[in-house]
Amino acid sequence: MISNISFKAVRKRCFVLIMIICALTFCINTSLAQSASDEPATEEEPYQMSLWGTIAAGGFIGFVIILASLVAVALAVQNFISIRRDRMVPEDLIESLGKYIKAKRYKRAQEVCTEDGSFLAQVVGAGLNQVGAMFGFFDMQNAMQEVSEREVSKLYRKLEYLSFIATTSPMLGLLGTVTGMISSFNTIAGAEGAANPSELAGGISMALVTTCMGLIVAIPTMFFVAFFRKQIDGFVAESETVVEKLMGHFRSGTK
Repeated sequence: MISNISFKAVRKRCFVLIMIICALTFCINTSLAQSASDEPATEEEPYQMSLWGTIAAGGFIGFVIILASLVAVALAVQNFISIRRDRMVPEDLIESLGKYIKAKRYKRAQEVCTEDGSFLAQVVGAGLNQVGAMFGFFDMQNAMQEVSEREVSKLYRKLEYLSFIATTSPMLGLLGTVTGMISSFNTIAGAEGAANPSELAGGISMALVTTCMGLIVAIPTMFFVAFFRKQIDGFVAESETVVEKLMGHFRSGTK
């Protein structure tokens, strides 16, 4: 229950942070565009596009990619909070459960699992709920396996959002490339004679900027997906070893 409340609080804070960043980005882009339009161009100094100007060249698709990157950052932070040793295989829980199970204080061990709420606590707690069942350790093992698979699937489902962003970001960049090139070709088709290069710069900038932005978002997002998958697999394997040691007491048939 405590973990669910904390996750909801994290989601709300991440959503508020994303909205604030989007609002600030929009205000800064608007002010920069206004200042750029007010300043007259000089022939002495060559034109150099600023960072915000480069980002603004991505247009609406570039803004969508930026929004996707903010969501990816929020999801990465959330996964860093949920996929860690303290939330998966806490050391103090292992010591407490080992002490209570060895002393045959199964009720107290079950209460500790309920209070902790970690991955290991939920798995062991499911097994302790079946103490005294008809088929003994077989029922305990099935209950622990069911809870383990359910919790692991929840963790992997959270990673699906990151995987979706990592997959769609390059596709959005490609969409911006195609849209920008179509805009440039329409300019060429509508021009009488040779088209002015400055008229083509907008479409070409959009094509290149969106492609670059999509790759910048996709590459680190794919890294985080692989990293979190490795973390989940490692913690699950470690928890299986711990459960085997803790619940081996029931396998022998001594209760």
